[in-house]
Amino acid sequence: DQEMERLADPENYRNDPDLSWQRVRISSRKPEVLGRLKALARWRELEAQGKDLPRGRIVKDETLADLAGNPPRKQSDLGKVRGLSAAWAGNDIGGRMMDALANAEPMSTEEMPSRDDRKPALGKDGALVADLLKLLLKIRAKEINVAARLLARSEDLEALAAGQRDGLSILQGWRYEQFGRDAVELVEGQLGFTVKNGKLKMTRTEEPAE
Repeated sequence: DQEMERLADPENYRNDPDLSWQRVRISSRKPEVLGRLKALARWRELEAQGKDLPRGRIVKDETLADLAGNPPRKQSDLGKVRGLSAAWAGNDIGGRMMDALANAEPMSTEEMPSRDDRKPALGKDGALVADLLKLLLKIRAKEINVAARLLARSEDLEALAAGQRDGLSILQGWRYEQFGRDAVELVEGQLGFTVKNGKLKMTRTEEPAE
């Protein structure tokens, strides 16, 4: 069916470098800051695809956001940036990052995210719930032998933890059957974790948590 054809198409797993900035959390809504974030995220995505590495292995999201908000004046300053090693002050990848920053332009009005586009606020408790959902995702993906990224995206898990229910792919179709139902029950206190014989298992509670 169409769903299986979509899953089999490699293009569905290739991230668009020009849209990759949307994955990064940042509080600023200044066009120049978001423009730098877009340029940095695009550069990182291309580096990751070229090296066949997770983008977080190139530079973490938090570091990208810091660089977008407080751009270094010269490459030697990269060695002082939290999240980067001293080698970035003189290596080739650091040079390419600086080129990306130098070519960054303020984000256009059309691209600027509206206030309504912000992700639901998690708070400390919500962030802990999101971490539990990610743990559940790892367990379920291993059980059914499916890559975790096919079951759920981090954005959906965070939205679910924040109380959102509408428009989430994990609450539709086969994803709901394989993962979404348990995810909702975990959030609502009807499902929990337990350790049995040294292995982490899921257990159902007798009553929903109040």
